[in-house]
Amino acid sequence: MVKFFQNSERKIFLPNTDNFKRGTVELTVLSVLSQKDMYGYEIVKAVSEKSGGLFSLPLGTLYPVFYRFSENGYISDYDVIVNKRLRKYYHLEEKGREYYKELLTEYRKISRGVDMILKAVEENE
Repeated sequence: MVKFFQNSERKIFLPNTDNFKRGTVELTVLSVLSQKDMYGYEIVKAVSEKSGGLFSLPLGTLYPVFYRFSENGYISDYDVIVNKRLRKYYHLEEKGREYYKELLTEYRKISRGVDMILKAVEENE
């Protein structure tokens, strides 16, 4: 299955693969949590702001990620009452920081490889 999104000039087609999406979501969530503890909506806002609006996470996609991270000991959570409302904050544990570093290293390696391929193809055109 292929999904597309429309930018101002053309449609961009992306493969709909679970691994691609999961890795991207995990990396962005770990990235913002490495800065400070955050609650769900705060993570969504941080990802959007830090990407200049180019990347967005629907809030509903975070909860399966939180569950997986919690099961693996990457994050913990705690509740805080703010303006008479309960907020669940997520904290990146040391094991999660290690996983983030591994994931980031792999992402950068893959990204460099893809860039090298694209550059080589462009030079031959």
